[in-house]
Amino acid sequence: MYKLIACDVDGTLLDSDFAATDIDKEAIKLAQEAGVIFTLCSGRSYKSLTGFAEELGVWPKGNYIIGFNGGAIYDYENKRAVRQQNLDHVAGLRSVELFKRVPRKGQIEIVVYTDAESIMYEKGAEYAPTYQETSKCNWHEAEDIVKATAKAGSLAKIIFLGENHNLQQLESELAGKLGDHTGTLFTAEYMLEVTPHLSTKANGVKWLCEKHGIDISETICIGDNHNDISMIRAAGLGVAVANAVDAAKDAADYITINNNKNGAVAEVISKFILNRH
Repeated sequence: MYKLIACDVDGTLLDSDFAATDIDKEAIKLAQEAGVIFTLCSGRSYKSLTGFAEELGVWPKGNYIIGFNGGAIYDYENKRAVRQQNLDHVAGLRSVELFKRVPRKGQIEIVVYTDAESIMYEKGAEYAPTYQETSKCNWHEAEDIVKATAKAGSLAKIIFLGENHNLQQLESELAGKLGDHTGTLFTAEYMLEVTPHLSTKANGVKWLCEKHGIDISETICIGDNHNDISMIRAAGLGVAVANAVDAAKDAADYITINNNKNGAVAEVISKFILNRH
């Protein structure tokens, strides 16, 4: 019997319009009525995720939201972060400096999270303001992103936005230059993140399992992208949705027939929780 479902948000539960299907909403409700804990596990900040949690009804007493790829865990009932892993400041600043050394003609834009609720980006950015609208975070336009990053009291993570081939080149340029405690990963085709090395969705789910007294083998983890692979591998049942990247599918125990637009999450709940085959 599975007791907890950890579900990615973008590309898994939400479609391209950032909406969940009615069939998924109903299935989540039925899973919770069956006594299963359903938690959101995303690269987003918890400020961004709370609205989705309310819409989906996944905020019963004692539930938590896993954000920042496992680096931040939010106690919804008491409105407070119970876990926050910050980015090594030296490594974060170095990634910004390396990014700015190479002329990129606007091909890649940068977003710096100073904490779980606040971001800054370069003045004149084209895509970062749109990202801010979906993140729902506080924001600041920086004249000089390197100086602004250097002055920041803390850093939570750094995001680079752009076309995939440009981001892959940037990832190669950053490789081996950020230290042992900092890593990079793709959370979407157009989004490369610099994060604390131990901020993984698997670690976030493991923390939540310990909090609830659940064994990791009693969990289902559902995702679609590279940042989901750690929890897909760690779960009792690791699931990749039909629209997932190949690497996530390779790591999964089960690949859904449906995708994020037509009820992939509902398919998992129906098959493995409600036993409707």
